[in-house]
Amino acid sequence: MMVLAKLINELNSVINMRFLVNTLLICTILLGACSKEIVEADAMNLSAISKSDLLGQWKFKSYADGKTPAYDITLEIKDEDGKYTFNGRSSVNFYFISPEINENKKTILVEGIGSTKIAGTLEANQFEMAYYENLRNIERYELQDRNSLIFHISKPTKEAMYFERK
Repeated sequence: MMVLAKLINELNSVINMRFLVNTLLICTILLGACSKEIVEADAMNLSAISKSDLLGQWKFKSYADGKTPAYDITLEIKDEDGKYTFNGRSSVNFYFISPEINENKKTILVEGIGSTKIAGTLEANQFEMAYYENLRNIERYELQDRNSLIFHISKPTKEAMYFERK
C-alpha cells in the first residue's frame, strides 16, 4: 500500500511539473506575440486637446461697454464626436448651434442658430434677438484664462461678449 501511495505521489508531481512547463511555454509564446506599438499624435488630436479649454459651461457676464444682461444667459460648449456644439439658455428660449471653430486662427463661424419657441416679454424677446445676432457675428474668440472667454463680434459694430466659467 505504501508503494502505491509513493507511486501516486510521484505521478502527481510529474503531472504538476508538466502543467507548470506547459503554462510557462504558453505564456512565453503569448508574450512574444505582443508587439510594441508607437502611436503618434496627429494635428487633429493636438487641436482637440487645445480646444478642450473651450469645453464646459459658461455664463454670459457683460458686453465690452459694461452692459450686463438682465437675464441669466448660459452657454455650454461640448465636443460631440469631433464636432463642437453650443447649447444654452437665452432670455426666453433654449438655443443650439453647430459652429465651425478654427483653433489656429481662434475663429468661430456661426451660420445658423436653432431654438425653442417659447413666448416671452417684449424686452426679453428683443434682448434674445440681439444676443442671437451677436452670436451669428462672432469674429474670433479669446481665452483670457481658463475661466474667462471673450467672443469678439464683427458687426454691426466692434463689440465683445464676456463669459465666465460656471
